[in-house]
Amino acid sequence: MTSYKHPLGIVASLPEEDVKELEEGLRGDLILPDNEDYEDARNVWNGLVNKYPALVVRAKGGADVARAVGFATDHDLDLAIRGGAHNQAGTALAEGGLVVDLSEMDSVSVDPDEQVARVEPGTRAEDVLAETQPHGLAPPTGSAGDVGIPGSTLGGGIGWMRRKHGLGIDALQSVELVTADGELVKASPEHNEDLFWAVRGGGGNFGVVTNFEFDLYEVGPMVQGLGVFYPADVAEDVLETHREVMVDAPEELTTILLRGEVPNLPPMPDELAGTPAVGILGCYAGDPEEGEEVIEPLRSVAEPLIDMSDVMPYEMLHDLGTQMYPWGRKYTHRSVFLDELTDEAHDIILEQMDEAPTPMDAIGIWSMGGNIGHGPDAAYAWDDKGYMITIEGNWEETANSPNLEWARETEQLLRDLDDAGAEGAYAGFTGVEEQDWEDWSEQVYDDNYDRLAEVKAEYDPDNVFSLNVNVDPADRNG
Repeated sequence: MTSYKHPLGIVASLPEEDVKELEEGLRGDLILPDNEDYEDARNVWNGLVNKYPALVVRAKGGADVARAVGFATDHDLDLAIRGGAHNQAGTALAEGGLVVDLSEMDSVSVDPDEQVARVEPGTRAEDVLAETQPHGLAPPTGSAGDVGIPGSTLGGGIGWMRRKHGLGIDALQSVELVTADGELVKASPEHNEDLFWAVRGGGGNFGVVTNFEFDLYEVGPMVQGLGVFYPADVAEDVLETHREVMVDAPEELTTILLRGEVPNLPPMPDELAGTPAVGILGCYAGDPEEGEEVIEPLRSVAEPLIDMSDVMPYEMLHDLGTQMYPWGRKYTHRSVFLDELTDEAHDIILEQMDEAPTPMDAIGIWSMGGNIGHGPDAAYAWDDKGYMITIEGNWEETANSPNLEWARETEQLLRDLDDAGAEGAYAGFTGVEEQDWEDWSEQVYDDNYDRLAEVKAEYDPDNVFSLNVNVDPADRNG
């Protein structure tokens, strides 16, 4: 047996000959704690996460993925899948376990005539858009450019054209994935239909996706963008106007309202950075001239601190998300879905922001509706909701922060709003600290959980893929 160590101690003890056999059988690289690439391989977006895996397999293809999964099961190691490493809960890493790193599986193939893209799992939203936007096409992706395609899509895929073209799962035609027993299978409306249903909203519970096939939609490369920040003292008026506009807004308009502060980013003037504010960001996925007229009421609530609204590259909206939530900051983001924005919901948002412990904290109102859920039936449970509220703890300093408790408290206050239809959670926004996965599974999957457990029992009966918002195969009926 050989002990694999990091500077703080032993990570795991494994038979040296087995590790050598694993390495020799890979096309990609095996990264151990003494490797110069180890620190990079365990680096993830959320600075709260600090885990030390025993091995990292940087896969070059499905065969490498299958070998890594088999090694983890044979040696009873926790298994994590590292796609974009953007999941805030740190599920891209396994303490003392094995990480399958997909970052080198990063090809994007675009057929502009058929309006289809085939995407490998090491890609991020910005990588896919870089290949599709020259053709004036895009699939629905996450709202920030550095969000990984696997985690974002398998949880739903909530992006900047969601009200016009739906979620990532609505555009998904098929996937190929490696299951717990090392088999490469295809899932689509014609192949393994139950599995295809399950992966679209059920996350990484069923295997490691090695290829995504997306429908592409006509959007961009230039769109009417919305970006206006108002002083915090007119927040009540801004929330009211936003509610009135979005009730009847055309499906082309997608918005996120943020009660927080002016971010310290270009083109924000230095003197405005950090000013308490309420901002509305948005995209009009249609004719820009029509979009300018549609967003005008959201730009004229009061005298803005800054108004960046203009016709802009579609990719720029994703760049903004990357800059607003940079790699390495500490994060805890929670979520609740609402049917409607009641006065009480607005009151809680305003009151809780007054109680926010650090300046970068925010609460977001994401407009939903429109064509969300237009695709084939999927395991995503909340496609009929009008809004998603995100409670965002964002800070730089100590790990043990009051942000954690503030986010929990705010989420619960919103979750108690029965008149607003408050329920559920998005898989990408489930907090980070010592989570009760069972509770989050109930919130994320709702009534779909029992059927998901049946599919899980078929494809992963031993719960090899457990580092996620987990579906326990033991919960299957019968």
